[in-house]
Amino acid sequence: MVLEFSEEASPALPAACAIVIRQTDKGLETLLLKRSDELKHMPGLWVFPGGKVEVSDEGDDELEQARCGAARELQEESGLSLSAETLLTFSHWLTPVVVKRRFSTWFFIAEVESDDRVTVDGSEIVAHEWWRPVDAIRAHHEGQLPITPPTLVSLHDLQAEDDSSLLLSQLAKRPSPRFFPRVVRDGDQMAFLYAGDAAYESGDLSRQGAQHRTLGERGIFRYVGAD
Repeated sequence: MVLEFSEEASPALPAACAIVIRQTDKGLETLLLKRSDELKHMPGLWVFPGGKVEVSDEGDDELEQARCGAARELQEESGLSLSAETLLTFSHWLTPVVVKRRFSTWFFIAEVESDDRVTVDGSEIVAHEWWRPVDAIRAHHEGQLPITPPTLVSLHDLQAEDDSSLLLSQLAKRPSPRFFPRVVRDGDQMAFLYAGDAAYESGDLSRQGAQHRTLGERGIFRYVGAD
């Protein structure tokens, strides 16, 4: 993953992602889509279905418009049709101010039947796979599954429970976490610091204390959860 940095902060565009899960004999699985290598933005990465929120996405506020946008993007990119009302709020990510292309992204989650069929367009999205979260994380660490830090952190959340009903029940009870990463570059390594990390305010990676961050080097990211 290559980030383009800018000295001037640009406005964050509204966006939405739909995390889709299903229950199988192997346990809980989640859907990831592969973006075409020809795309200018995030080429070749594996992502959750999603994209920019459009003016036509209905809703009384930002959250509900994003929920509608997530359902629309899910149908456009995967062929899976879910009503916006079935999408449970999962998290929110705001792109760091130092990044050139910024998004204010709501993540939602919903369950589909194990036999629901996924169809991709073969143009923007060229492939799809269902992954057990723990396997997806392992594949990324082995360099086989290129993903972004928000996807990695979300996968860590998903692996906390292997039963889809229990997972959704737990998520419905928690406040949706918000992430506004602070980016610190240290040689070849890049750190994405989140609220609760001892270095979040100062950017001093050597500062002792709680760690809540993603560390990346050569496109491989490792998440350290909040203590």
